[in-house]
Amino acid sequence: MGKTTDLRRELKKRFYPFVVLQGFQIDTAHSPFSVDFRRITADGIDVFDLQWEKHGTPRFVVNFGHCSASGVIHYGERVPPDKVLSYMGSSSGRLQPRKGSGTHCWFSQDHSFFRRVVLRQKPRSAACVVDELLGLFPELQEWFRHRRTGPHMVVRNHPRQQQSAAPG
Repeated sequence: MGKTTDLRRELKKRFYPFVVLQGFQIDTAHSPFSVDFRRITADGIDVFDLQWEKHGTPRFVVNFGHCSASGVIHYGERVPPDKVLSYMGSSSGRLQPRKGSGTHCWFSQDHSFFRRVVLRQKPRSAACVVDELLGLFPELQEWFRHRRTGPHMVVRNHPRQQQSAAPG
């Protein structure tokens, strides 16, 4: 069993059904590195993903974005609605429990070196990490509805990089 197995199982058991009830479809095409979630509404496509830490530690971050319901033109190529990724819209960002840019700010079971070695703290339970994600997810829902940025979010706008795709 790998280091991320318990956390992935807990997410599939509790978080995935929750977001499906919110209207999101699950796309595992980029698994095991990330899992994408898309919801097409009258206002466009809400998309987010769970991006796993690349070295196999039990850590992930939530990347999110929004674009036109017809998809996007991403670096000159048309991307259909069912293939849009979180970073392809005119605005995107991250939801993470702590401020900062490193993976130590991500949702995680593991502790810092100091907490693990000196304080001998055991890893957090997978259930605790999923509870944390479910507790912060309303910030993302608020962003999708009203574009209000929550305290655990970083949003970037890049309107010149991507444009909405024309229907076709």
